[in-house]
Amino acid sequence: MSDEISRRPQSVYPGRGRGSSRPKSPWIVRFLAQMSVAAIFLAAGYYGADLCLKFLDRKSVVKQENVVSNAEDLQKLLAADQSDEFVASRRELAVYPLGTEGLVRASLKVLSDVQEDEIMLAVRTVFTEASESWANQITPKHVYRDGVTAYIDLPGSFTEGLAKMPEQRSLLMLTGLVRTIVENFPPVKQVYFLVNGRWVTNVGKIRLSEPWGFSGA
Repeated sequence: MSDEISRRPQSVYPGRGRGSSRPKSPWIVRFLAQMSVAAIFLAAGYYGADLCLKFLDRKSVVKQENVVSNAEDLQKLLAADQSDEFVASRRELAVYPLGTEGLVRASLKVLSDVQEDEIMLAVRTVFTEASESWANQITPKHVYRDGVTAYIDLPGSFTEGLAKMPEQRSLLMLTGLVRTIVENFPPVKQVYFLVNGRWVTNVGKIRLSEPWGFSGA
């Protein structure tokens, strides 16, 4: 009997016999392994879905419309004829930049947005479309609105440029800015001009410490 027992194959792993089991890996290792497997399947699913959508798009089965990836595409989209729903979300603003002979009326198409953002875009357009080269570089820093009053915060180059212009043309530029804001953004009726977040008193004979508006507006 003892000889028969001795012929049985012995385990190559010392200490592992009947009833023994392999030690489990630490839980953090098992957790990371499971997460890795899940991430692989998730990435494969996304990649496969992306390939499927691109294939359907090429076959004109699924077509994404009104999707843009940059400002140039957005401008083309705004200029093109779109559905009634998309057109309804657009606005056309009247802007009044200063031309060589005086104020010029132009139009600006924008997507309906927060009013302060629209005001900033309109003011920026008045400057970029002006015949004065120094004005083309000006970008409003902030726009605030409080009831019937709008506050336009501009860089120091704004007052520097005004000071170099004849008084009549400076007044026309300010009038164009105010008219652009008052006409397009009710209930705003008056505008304060700030420079670098501070009140400005005078630029030559022009008083900027007071609100600018139109009588009867």
